[in-house]
Amino acid sequence: MKTVILTHADGDGICCGAIALSRFPDAEVFFTKPVSLLRDLRDTRGERIVISDIALNRRDAPEIVKLMKEKAAGGTDILYFDQHPIPDNIKLNDLKKACRVFSHDPTGSSSEVIYRYYQKELPMEREWIAIYGGIADYAETPFVLEKLRNWDIRALYFEVSTLVLGIKMKAFDRYDAKRDIVRVMAKGGNPSDIFGLVKAAKRAVNMEFDLFEIIKKRASTSGNIGIVETIPSFGFRGPAALFAATARNKPVGMCFHRRRDHVDVTIRQRNKKFILHRLAEEAAGEVNGSGGGLPEAAGGRIPDGTLQEFLKKFNSLMKMPEFQRKEG
Repeated sequence: MKTVILTHADGDGICCGAIALSRFPDAEVFFTKPVSLLRDLRDTRGERIVISDIALNRRDAPEIVKLMKEKAAGGTDILYFDQHPIPDNIKLNDLKKACRVFSHDPTGSSSEVIYRYYQKELPMEREWIAIYGGIADYAETPFVLEKLRNWDIRALYFEVSTLVLGIKMKAFDRYDAKRDIVRVMAKGGNPSDIFGLVKAAKRAVNMEFDLFEIIKKRASTSGNIGIVETIPSFGFRGPAALFAATARNKPVGMCFHRRRDHVDVTIRQRNKKFILHRLAEEAAGEVNGSGGGLPEAAGGRIPDGTLQEFLKKFNSLMKMPEFQRKEG
C-alpha cells in the first residue's frame, strides 16, 4: 500500500513525520503548511495519506473536508493526527467521517497525539521523538513530564534544541534536509547524529541573541502590538515577533515578511492572555487573508496592501473578551 506522509516543517511536524515513518517505513514524506494543504492534498496520490501537525485554516477547511471525503470514497485511507483547534465552519463529525483514523487533542503536541496512537507498535525509544515534539511546541504536558522521568532530561533537551535551532539555518531549512532528519529519527537516530546540525544550532543561538539587538532598533508599534518587518534571517520570525513585543513593552508582537503579492505574518505573545489563533483567523479573514495556529503562537497570510487594515482590526479584536483567555 503506497503511503504518503504530509506534515509540517517545524520541530513538532518533523517529529510527527519521524513517528509516522517509523510506523510506515516505506512511506514518502512531504512537507506542507495550512495555506497550501488544500492544494497539496489535491495533488497527493496514495492509498494511505497521513496528515500530521497541519492546522486547518478557516478559509479552506470546508473544501479540505470535501476533498478528504472524495479521496476516502475513492479508496484512500486518510489518517489525521493534530492538536490545532478545529475551525468552527466545519462539523467535527464530518471531519471524523472523512478519516480512516482521526486522532485530535488540543492539549498537547501533534507528536504526542500520533505517538500515543501508535506507541504499542513502535520501539520504546520512539517516545524520545514525542518528547522532542512536545518541547519544540512548548507543549510540556503531563505526558511529556512523565516520560522525561525515564531518561536523562539534559540529553533530551540538548537533542530538541539541536533540532529546533538547527533547522533555522539555511543548510537545514530546505525540505530535502528536513526529510533526511525525519529518516534518521525514524530509524532510531537523534538530531545530533545529523552531520552539521549541532554546529548549525550553535550558530542559530548566536544569531538569535544578535537578533534582539537588531529588533530593538527596528521595532515599532501599532496600538498594543510591537511590530517588525524584513528581519535578516527568515527562519527567526517567531523570536523576532516575540522580541518586537519585548522591545516595545507590548503584550503581542508581530513579524512581517513581504512576498510578491502577499504578506506573511508571524504572531507571538509575552503572556497567555490572548487566543492568538482566533485573533489571526478573524483579522486576516477581514482582509481576505487566512490565519490560524495555536492560542500561544499563530500566523497568517494577507494580501499585499492590507497590512494597516489588518493591524487595526487585530487591535480592535484584542479588546473583546471572546478573544481573551478566561483567568483560572
